[in-house]
Amino acid sequence: MNQFTATQCYSIQDKDKFVKHFVRFVESGYKETIFPKWFYVNLSNTFGHIANYNKAGFYGRFFTTSEGIEEFWNHVKRHHYCGDPAYTFVDCELAIREYYRGRMI
Repeated sequence: MNQFTATQCYSIQDKDKFVKHFVRFVESGYKETIFPKWFYVNLSNTFGHIANYNKAGFYGRFFTTSEGIEEFWNHVKRHHYCGDPAYTFVDCELAIREYYRGRMI
């Protein structure tokens, strides 16, 4: 059974690609070189985030300092997970939360 559900605009493979890229991004040490626009668009629309004006603003806020990284993960931890995965990325958010929990053990 696949852990992701397709939406009208995103396939199961799209969601899987997003979560795998997220893990790659984190494990790279949050390298800006692997923070492409498609990834920013998806990430900035998860966990109740709103876009910080643009890709550079979002990246700069959350991934250039240890305080920003902590703020991002605290936001992930506090987020209220809701919605139908057939219409949202809640399944991706839950997969990322589980990844975080695994890293903190």
